[in-house]
Formats: sequence, C-alpha cells, structure tokens
Amino acid sequence: MNYHPLIIYFTIGTIIYTFVAYGLYFSFLNRHSFVFYYGLVNHAISSVLSVLAVITGFSVAGTQYIQQKAPFIFLFPHKWLGIMLALYTILTFVFFWIKQTETSRKVGLVLSVLGVFIAVPVLVFGWLLRLIFF
Repeated sequence: MNYHPLIIYFTIGTIIYTFVAYGLYFSFLNRHSFVFYYGLVNHAISSVLSVLAVITGFSVAGTQYIQQKAPFIFLFPHKWLGIMLALYTILTFVFFWIKQTETSRKVGLVLSVLGVFIAVPVLVFGWLLRLIFF
C-alpha cells in the first residue's frame, strides 16, 4: 500500500508551519517564547515524519508503474529535494534544540526562510507528479 502521500502531506505541513513559526519568532515575535517552542515541537515531529516520508518515497519510486510513467524531469528533483529537506530538517532541529532562544536573529531568519524555500519546491514537484497519475 502507498503511504507516501498520506505521510508527506502531514510532513510538509508541519515543516512549513515550523519554519513560519521560527520566521515569526525571529522577525517580530521574539518576546513570546511560545511561538519558538511551538516551532520546536513541530520541528521534532517533522524530523521523524521526514525520515518516514523519504523511506516511503523510495518504496513508491521502486514500483514498476511509477518508473514507467513518471517523467524524469519531475521525479529526479522531487526525490533529491526531499532527501535534502529531510537532512535539513534534522540538522536544523539539532541546531535549534541546542541553541534554543539564544539563536541570533539573522541566523534564525535565514534558516527559517531557507527551510520554506526547500519545502515549497518539494511540494510543487510532488503535486506535479500527483497530477500525472490521477
């Protein structure tokens, strides 16, 4: 059974909410630590889900039907951006877990904006692949 779409929707949602919360905290809500810890809890959840999404994505990509029908121009970037997003999510979670609210404003904003800019193309290429099959 194909669990990849179910897992990836929750994963991309939590990742985008995570980095938006970090962006809000480091831009103008830095007096409210709740926003940072909301992002940190979502970050922990999305770190686990991103690994599951990559594993289920590999199992889906190995099926014969996907290999025959999916165009390389959509599948290749989706796969490697997904792997990069999973690694980025885990590494930034470790960084924010260690530094917590002591992270500088510039570093926090750069990491949050970069996270959103990696997550959105993964979502777009995934939707393009989804439109091919259904």
